[in-house]
Amino acid sequence: MAAALVALAACEKAQNELASVDLTQVENPEPWLLKDLTGQGQPGPACKTTLGADFGGTRAHIEMNGEQTFATWIWNSGDSFRMIAFNENLSTYQYADFTTTGSGASAEFTAGNGFDNGAPYYAVFPGPGKVAVFHLGYPDQQPMFGVTVPVRQEAVAGGVKNGYIAAYTATGDPTDVLHFSPVVTLVRFRMSGSVVSQVKTVSIKGSSSIAGDIVLLGASDGSATITDDVWFVPDERSTTVSLTGNFVAGQDYYLVVKPGTQAQFKMIFADDANHYTAKSASNFTFPAGQILDFGTIDLGNAFEDETINYDPIPYMTATAGAPKPVTIAVIPDGFTRDQMDDYEVLAKSGIDVLMATEPYKTYKNFFNVWILRVASKESGASVTDGNGNITKPVDTYFGSKWGEQKYGDMAANEQEVFDFVKAQCPDIKNGTHTIAEVPILMIINDERYGGICHNYSNGQGYGMVPYTWKGNKIDWNYPNVTPSTVNPVAPEDMNTYTHWTTPEEIADLGKSSGDWRNTLVHEFGGHCFGRLGDEYWPDNTISYNFGPLEDHEWPVPFSLNLTNDPAVLPWQAEVLDYPLQTLVARDPNYGRIGLFQGMLCSAAGAAR
Repeated sequence: MAAALVALAACEKAQNELASVDLTQVENPEPWLLKDLTGQGQPGPACKTTLGADFGGTRAHIEMNGEQTFATWIWNSGDSFRMIAFNENLSTYQYADFTTTGSGASAEFTAGNGFDNGAPYYAVFPGPGKVAVFHLGYPDQQPMFGVTVPVRQEAVAGGVKNGYIAAYTATGDPTDVLHFSPVVTLVRFRMSGSVVSQVKTVSIKGSSSIAGDIVLLGASDGSATITDDVWFVPDERSTTVSLTGNFVAGQDYYLVVKPGTQAQFKMIFADDANHYTAKSASNFTFPAGQILDFGTIDLGNAFEDETINYDPIPYMTATAGAPKPVTIAVIPDGFTRDQMDDYEVLAKSGIDVLMATEPYKTYKNFFNVWILRVASKESGASVTDGNGNITKPVDTYFGSKWGEQKYGDMAANEQEVFDFVKAQCPDIKNGTHTIAEVPILMIINDERYGGICHNYSNGQGYGMVPYTWKGNKIDWNYPNVTPSTVNPVAPEDMNTYTHWTTPEEIADLGKSSGDWRNTLVHEFGGHCFGRLGDEYWPDNTISYNFGPLEDHEWPVPFSLNLTNDPAVLPWQAEVLDYPLQTLVARDPNYGRIGLFQGMLCSAAGAAR
């Protein structure tokens, strides 16, 4: 990276007071949310400020040296960045937008104002971006800045078009030299083969967000990290980034992508008629601020046929447990014909996470996993009023639906689900399995939060898991009420029961973060396959549930052995190989085994 040399002219302080927003007065502040300060900033005191810049990692276009070993970043006329300085409690900020009319490796930038606020000074390419900070009182407050990786990019032979590359820095003195760091990844590639001249689009399809709006967690030392917090700048997120243009064999091209690890991704080369050739990889990391050279990719002499192959994909084949493997079927809903590649990437990514989770990890070799394919007419899923009545219909193959804000009525056309799997799953078609012996994972092409499992006493079941927030982060928080483990709560006392979850209890349990694949492990791996019951309760349903589950041919749910007598523990003799005291002596974590209240979304009731 080269550096930006800044020389600020002296400014007289403006007489007007800056507007102030006190974050401590925000109604119902929640420490895990962010306060968006976009629009709450004010220009600093009026004056003309000029700086010179000579840099190496910004939004401007890229040029390689003659040996193709080093990238030079070139200013273009009209390039601009925003410099920001917060007040002491990060409740308001001042900014100055610097713009150049020059071009080349160095240029002069000018802003119409300077700063009253002191250090640190943050600079973000491209400007102006969006700004947010954590609520006051949150540990390690850091400002956050929204930047964008374009979802649709234009091919430039040998370089990257102006405006695609985001960069960041911070300084304690705005007259210091600024060292900008790129915060995106560039994928460099070349193509060979007779079909290169027919290519019009090169795309990378990932299993999680790879383009669109991203958030930088800024630091005063000039470093920045990507955060996937979806509550800030979620205007556009995409699992696909596309480069369009007229391509030439042997020429360098670049795709700008969001940094991070993709559990699965495909690189697709397509012509205007949707003929394509695809290359794939798994568990691949795109590092921030680096150029990854994919080398020359041979496209051969012919594209694949545009007709989609709907044959089942044998993603995993059992090497143990003969003659009858354990079979799982994966199906899509809300994926259109041209989104089958997206579905395949997501299905493989979800199964990979499931099989990395115990006990699936230990018994991975016992599984057959079939990825079944069928296209829907429309993307997404129908929206209901929360009571099963569709308010916004979406034409999907299996008719998935649930509410805009809640998902208790989440369901699909079950007969269609079971009939399709019976007709398409090879292990059912060859007679080794019945539909009751093949749990079904449905991946839904919809951003809304949700997840549910429908199980039946004859063994049939399917878990519905949407691609929530396009693969961005999901946090799970603890309820405010914790059930008593010592004195069971009687039904008549439930309304006055107030054992609040303590910070010590939360620290002991930890806090969970993940994405839609964690929902997959819970709904499909836990409920559908494992037949486990829920062991949580939301704050808005602190109710009392009492009594055993009946009328099940299968002994479900395995995780909830219910009893009306706290002195009788039905699970102890069957589950524990040794007395509990012996296990605790070996590992204190066994001390968590015991008698608890709360199950099936109720905070109190029958013990387990």
